[in-house]
Parts: sequence; C-alpha cells; structure tokens
Amino acid sequence: MGKAGLQQNPFSREEFAETYDSWFETPLGNLVDRLERTLIFRLAQPKAGERALDVGTGTGHFACLLAEQGLQVVGLDSSEAMLRVAREKGAPVHWQRGEAEALPFPTGSFDLVLSVTTLEFVRDPAQALQEMYRVLAPGGRMVIAVLNANSPWAKVYQEEAQRQESPFRQAHFFTPEEFLALLGAYGRPRWNSSVFISPSGKGARFAPLLEWWGQHVARNRGALLVGRIDK
Repeated sequence: MGKAGLQQNPFSREEFAETYDSWFETPLGNLVDRLERTLIFRLAQPKAGERALDVGTGTGHFACLLAEQGLQVVGLDSSEAMLRVAREKGAPVHWQRGEAEALPFPTGSFDLVLSVTTLEFVRDPAQALQEMYRVLAPGGRMVIAVLNANSPWAKVYQEEAQRQESPFRQAHFFTPEEFLALLGAYGRPRWNSSVFISPSGKGARFAPLLEWWGQHVARNRGALLVGRIDK
C-alpha cells in the first residue's frame, strides 16, 4: 500500500519503510493481502505487454506483482525511503520519485493506472485522480483502492494512531459515498469491496464465504473499497 503527496510524508521515515513489508509475512497480513489482490486484479484485468503505472507504490508490492505478469511497470512514490526498499527487490520495474498530484508523465502514457491506499494520504485527492486519469491512454482503465471509513479496520487504525506513532495519524478514510463521488467525475465506476473478516482475525477460516457474502450483500462494509474507471 503506497503513499504519495504528503506535506510531511510519514513514509519517508526509514523505520517505517524497512518494516512495512513485515505485515505481509504475518498470517493475518498474508490473508488480507490475498483477499485484496483477488478483487484488485479482478477489476484491473492486467495483460502482459501493457504499460502500467502504480501510483503511491510504496515498497513496490503491487508493482512487482504486475511485473511478474509481464506488464511494463512504473512504480511512483514520493518517499525515497520506500523506493529504496522497492529497488532492493530486483523486480523489472522502473522506480521513480514523484507526487501523485503532479505526475511526471505525458498524457495518455499508460494502459493501466493502479493506486492502492494512496488517496488517504495525499493533500489533494481530486487533483491526484485528475492526474491519474490524464496519463491514462484512451481505452485504458484506472483502478483505485482506499480504506473504508465504515469498516471496523479503519477504527482500529485510528485508535492505533492515538496510542503510538503511526502513518495513519495523517490519513483520511473515505466513506463509500465520498469515494464514489470522486470517481464519478470520470464516469460511472465499477466497484466493490474486500476484507470482511475482523481486524482481530476472527472469521479468517470463513474468509472466502465472507468475501462472497459481503461483495454480494454488503459491499459498503468491506475494509478496502476498490473502483474502476474506463477511459
């Protein structure tokens, strides 16, 4: 989950960058990652040979996954500390430092623009989305994921930020209504949400069933809201 465009970017701190990927190594983090990836890639439909941009790439988690599928990938982030960790992974990705609100690419450069948990941390989410849409080629698609303010996960992140130093202290969590209003400026979004298990891990053994139920009955309650806009 990458971060871009903060006035004081908490992800520029070396200690956050160096430990960020440890979440994916925990049983709960690994499960959550798999659930999120399933929905993100279902909407993104990446194809080998396409040009892809991962905005707010962080340590390059999703950029590396796209590269593994044969896409030509650029991973952009405002934090040099996060990019340093990303580069060490040795993936065939072009890593570039930059701001989400002022993407350093020509108009229509990419077939797929992906951004996962980045809008929560930028100064101007609307401007960041405008830039992502600008660099999207005609016929391309933009897939955006944000943390859901209506999910119990958001409350856990907020409480954690009150107890200890956390990047989430500066985060803005989006309601589904806010998220869809932002995307709606560029057309009618296709969207759903993911991760309906508890932040404590309760329900993990039933995660596939909960995902099916949530995405069909309560998509406004999943921890991660994911939307797609076609150009």
